[in-house]
Amino acid sequence: MSSIFQNNDRRGFTLLEVMIALFILVMIGTTTSKAVIDAARLKEVLKDETEFYGEFRTSVGFIERDLAQVFNPRWFLAPDHQKLDFFGGSQTRTTGQEDPIPKLGVDEIVRRTRGTASQTFEFWGPVLDASGIRASRFQGKEDRFSFISASHARIYQMKKESIYSKIRYEVVRAGSNSGDKSSGLLVLNKVENTRPFELEEPREANYVQTYMILGNIKKIRFSYHKAGEKDGKPDWDSETADPPGSFPASVEMEVTLVGPKERVLEERVRFNLETPNELLPKTY
Repeated sequence: MSSIFQNNDRRGFTLLEVMIALFILVMIGTTTSKAVIDAARLKEVLKDETEFYGEFRTSVGFIERDLAQVFNPRWFLAPDHQKLDFFGGSQTRTTGQEDPIPKLGVDEIVRRTRGTASQTFEFWGPVLDASGIRASRFQGKEDRFSFISASHARIYQMKKESIYSKIRYEVVRAGSNSGDKSSGLLVLNKVENTRPFELEEPREANYVQTYMILGNIKKIRFSYHKAGEKDGKPDWDSETADPPGSFPASVEMEVTLVGPKERVLEERVRFNLETPNELLPKTY
C-alpha cells in the first residue's frame, strides 16, 4: 500500500524570484515606452520643422516666379519714339521705315484714354508718345512693392483672364488677439488683380484675390538694387528712377521668422528681375 504522502521533487518560483522577474519586465516596459514616446516626439518636431522650412521655400518660389516675369509693354517699342506734346501735338518722325506701331494724334489719344493720358496710376504711368502705350510702373518700399507680371496661371481655358496681372506684395499685422501665438507678428500677403489693363484699383471685386504668402514674421525689409551695385535702396519708383522708367535689377528680402519651439530663422534672399532697361524708348 502506497503512502498517502508522497515526496514532490518539482519546485515552483519563490516570491523573491517572481518579484525580480516583475521588476525586470517593468524596467523593459518603461525603457521601451520611453523610447517610443521620444521617437513620436522627435517625429512631430521633424514634421513641424520640415513644414516650416517647406513653407518658406514655397513662399520664396512664389515671389521669385512673379518677379522673374515682370512686364513692361514699352520694352517692346522702337527706341526712337518722339515725346508726345499735349500742347503742340506729336512730333513727326522721319526714319524712312514703316513703323509697326501706328502713331496716334493727341486728340485721338485723349479720346481713347478719356482724358487720363497724362495721369499716373499705381501700376501704370502716363502716355509718353504717339504710340499711345503706357509704361507699367514698379513701386517699392521697405514693406511693400507692386508691379505688372506675366506669371498668372489661367486654370480654366474659357475664363476671361490674361496671363498678365497686377501684383502687390504687402506686409500687414497678424491677428491681435491676446491669446493668439501670432499676436504681434507680421504676415506677407500677395494681392493679385487679374484685370491688369484697368487703370483704377477697385476696392472690392471678385477678380482681386488676396493670398497669405508667408506668416510668423518677426521682422522683414525689402531693398532694391541696380545692376552691378552692391548696396540697395529702401524705395523705388520707375516714374522717378534714374534713368527714368527703369526697374530695379533685383529685389532683396531680409526676413526673420519665428519657427517651431520659438526657433528663429534669419534669411536674406535676392530675387532677380528680367528687366531689359537698356531697351527703353528715348521718350523717357
